[in-house]
Amino acid sequence: MSERIDQFCENLRQKLTMIACGLDGLKAKIDSDALTAERHVQSHLERVRKRIDQGRTRASAATADVASWVQDRNAVAIDTIAVWKTKCDVEKLQGRADKAGRYAAATVEIATAAIDEAEQASLEAWLTQADADYAKSKQTA
Repeated sequence: MSERIDQFCENLRQKLTMIACGLDGLKAKIDSDALTAERHVQSHLERVRKRIDQGRTRASAATADVASWVQDRNAVAIDTIAVWKTKCDVEKLQGRADKAGRYAAATVEIATAAIDEAEQASLEAWLTQADADYAKSKQTA
């Protein structure tokens, strides 16, 4: 079990590090050259959108796995699990454990997809604010 938690932590750390590095690089480009900042943000946003598109199938499958686990979890009573444990019904207990493992992996997939969506939303917010700032500057000029 601790291996799964360690793997989850490592995957999350890698994902967040990758995004942080990408955004740090983008911020440096924006800070160094305001004239091309919008182009850099658009380019970064396109890469994020591609990453989201590539992960869409995995995220959909993960959502189905989560729904399946929730349905299975709600269908099996706590008393039934206690009986399986008492009878040492390894097959049923292992099957349940395998499903729970797939559920855990699916929620990680959904969480990382949500991180990508949050990055996309942040970049889109920056671009829309840049549009508003541009309009304000033209209006006052």
